[in-house]
Amino acid sequence: MINKKIKITALLSLAISINSFSIDVYTPKAPPSIPMLPMEDDVSLHYYQDVHTEIIPKLIKNQDGVYVIPTNLGENLKKKGIELELLGVTSQGLISIISNKKIDSIKDLDKKNILIGAQGSSPDIISKFLFKNNDISPLITYRSTPEVAKLMILQKGENAVLPEPMATLVLEKNSKLIRTVVYKDEWEKVTSLSGIPQVGLYTTSKYNKSHSKEIEKFIDDYKNNLKDLKKDPNEFIDLAQINFNIKLSDSGYEESIKYMNLTLIDGKKGDQLVEEYTKILGENR
Repeated sequence: MINKKIKITALLSLAISINSFSIDVYTPKAPPSIPMLPMEDDVSLHYYQDVHTEIIPKLIKNQDGVYVIPTNLGENLKKKGIELELLGVTSQGLISIISNKKIDSIKDLDKKNILIGAQGSSPDIISKFLFKNNDISPLITYRSTPEVAKLMILQKGENAVLPEPMATLVLEKNSKLIRTVVYKDEWEKVTSLSGIPQVGLYTTSKYNKSHSKEIEKFIDDYKNNLKDLKKDPNEFIDLAQINFNIKLSDSGYEESIKYMNLTLIDGKKGDQLVEEYTKILGENR
């Protein structure tokens, strides 16, 4: 009986130890989540669909956790007094323009019809910045991102701004469509910066202090998984197929990963990148 009690106590202690190590991560079923998928023992992933209705209320209430959100949103919330800290930039640009006809440059989109998902979202803001700095005025129609994708697949749209992996999904579903513009390349031409620090990992100041060791390990694991992803994406693709609703083929996911520009830029460099990014967008709105 005593031995059984000791064993039970030991198991409970182990369970408590494992649970205390786990951190909560709130993320969309989207590219920045991919390096986290093998971390199931150390990370509790909570998927969300709408950042405005599901995540902003949690941040306003200072709810503990790590959040994968657009960096412009994170910085705006910080300006409003919410105690958030940037842990790192997770993508340097994952947006492309998909077209039904070949174009030679972004300037060819002047006065052309273009679909954009979610007015006021980072793809919309970045699009307007690039259009303005290329002195063009495309005719924008807003729809939800899934609607934009469906219209393009059915060839009911001329051009569309789409993030990964949706952009690659559309190309896979309709082989007549073309990836005509990659935003990361256009951003570099206009700003001389190496990429668009569009998505970041944020946490509350309180959570960063109380879970500093766990977060440090999470960041290290994320970086190591990025290296593994670049060497051999197969394990990550298998996990994405299980966890995500986007039905891409394995070869489609591999192609999409090339355009996700996944990274983990933390520390002062990450802060500087986001500061420059939000400053550029703010000056050009």
